[in-house]
Amino acid sequence: MELKQINKAVWCSLALSLLGASFAQAALVVSEPSYFTRPVLRVDGELIDGIQVNGSTDNTQAQGVVGYSESTVNLQDGTVKMYLEDFSGQNTLQTFGSFGERITVRNGAGTMWDLGFALDGYVDTLGGGPLNNAVNTPNIFYDVGIAVYKAGQVTWENFVPGFNEFDALLYDYNFNVMDMDGSEEFGEYNIFESVFGSVEIESDFEQYDIFTYTNVIISTEEGDGIEEYVGNFLNTARYEQTFANGVDAFSSSGQFLGLASPPPGPTVDVPEPESLLLFGLGLTLFARVRKNARI
Repeated sequence: MELKQINKAVWCSLALSLLGASFAQAALVVSEPSYFTRPVLRVDGELIDGIQVNGSTDNTQAQGVVGYSESTVNLQDGTVKMYLEDFSGQNTLQTFGSFGERITVRNGAGTMWDLGFALDGYVDTLGGGPLNNAVNTPNIFYDVGIAVYKAGQVTWENFVPGFNEFDALLYDYNFNVMDMDGSEEFGEYNIFESVFGSVEIESDFEQYDIFTYTNVIISTEEGDGIEEYVGNFLNTARYEQTFANGVDAFSSSGQFLGLASPPPGPTVDVPEPESLLLFGLGLTLFARVRKNARI
């Protein structure tokens, strides 16, 4: 197997381990409201997890212990913004961002809901350092994913297919590994990856849970020629969606992409016990009257 194929397998395993570390096999139902923001960093194997469920809609994690890295997840504009830099050129840094939201859709029967998520950024390197053929080729791993389920079937812990028992209405995932050339004095690597799809809305009242996630891992070590690197993904991973004209959409957080909280549903008056008793007595009397009329 080629080295690049091995690297792809390793980085996919690392990325999915972040997602799967706490996955539960059983389905969980989250009470309303139902949304989350999750910026995550990995430094020297240590996970710095900023998960917030039904909390902040603008959530950031940052660290400066090893180089510098940060991840910001913002439900209000549907973005994940990431940044990584290391001026020693000897450290591997990982940034990760994920969010989820419950969407209520009304008046959409028979229409399509189009949605997508795209990562856009670049990595600049300063190379020309000592080269050792025994070390791995420096590289950039990046991925994006999106999933949609019926509301309440899965949570932030188990939404990737294979970690739950439900069929996703939509799941799309893409990744890539880009090798960097440590012999170049200046390296420029433009990154773009996207996922997208459509969901057919079955009735005039539907609720869905959407999930997005993205990773960037810059892998360097002493002897690969890289002396410094900067990974700038502040141009963002951005979520977008469109509905047909006349369809009303709402968000659990009340802030996602400007979608308000769903209005309360219609209420049904339930008769008091006394009213039910009187209604039952009325039926009994009516039956007796009809019986006497036939005699």
